[in-house]
Amino acid sequence: MKQDICNKNYILSWDLDHLIDVDNDAWLVKFPGYENIQLSLLREYNLPERIEFDAIFDAIQSSDYPINNVDWNIMSQKMLNTLLSVGNFRYKAIPIVMVDCEVIGLGGQRSEKEDHRFIAVQLLEHLDIFDWENSVYEPDPTITDLVDSIDKLVLKQPQDGFPPIFRLSVYPYVLFVSGKARMALEQAGIKGVVFEEIENYDLTI
Repeated sequence: MKQDICNKNYILSWDLDHLIDVDNDAWLVKFPGYENIQLSLLREYNLPERIEFDAIFDAIQSSDYPINNVDWNIMSQKMLNTLLSVGNFRYKAIPIVMVDCEVIGLGGQRSEKEDHRFIAVQLLEHLDIFDWENSVYEPDPTITDLVDSIDKLVLKQPQDGFPPIFRLSVYPYVLFVSGKARMALEQAGIKGVVFEEIENYDLTI
C-alpha cells in the first residue's frame, strides 16, 4: 500500500468536511490591489508587510491548511517544514496573521486574538512535465503553451524525480504533491488536507 502511494502524485485540496454555515475558515482583510494577486502564478507582487485574515479560530486551530476566500495556499510552518523534509523546492514564504473574528461580550467586540503560525506559499518554479502526446486536453484558445482543461493527465518523470510540491507550467492553477510528500504529511499528522487522485479530478478552470 505504501509503495502504491509513493509511486503516484496527488492533487492537494482542502478538507471541506467541517464547513457548515460558512464557506471558509479565513477571509483576507482587503488591501489595495489584492484582487489582482494570484499566488498560483510566477508573478512578483508588491505585498504589504502585514497581511491579515479574519479567521474562525476554532477552525484554524485544528487545521494546518485553512480554507480561505482568495484560494491562497496557506499552510502552517509545520506543514511547510514537513514538505521540505522530503525534498527541496523553490518558494516564497509570505507571513500571514490570522485574527480571531469571534464576537465576545455584550458590547459586540471582537476577540482580536492573533495566530502567527501560518504562511502563504508561492512556488517560484513550475514544471514542464506535461505529456502532450498521452494527455487528453483542450488547448488554451489564446496562449500556445497553456491548456484550458484536462480530461486525462499524464506527467513525464523529471530527471531528479518529482519534488514534494509542484505546479505545472501548462496548467498552474492546481497544486500537486508527490506520493512521498503525502506519506510524510500523513505521518506528521498534518490536518486540513485532502489528497485527490489525479484520475478522478476534474481539471478545469
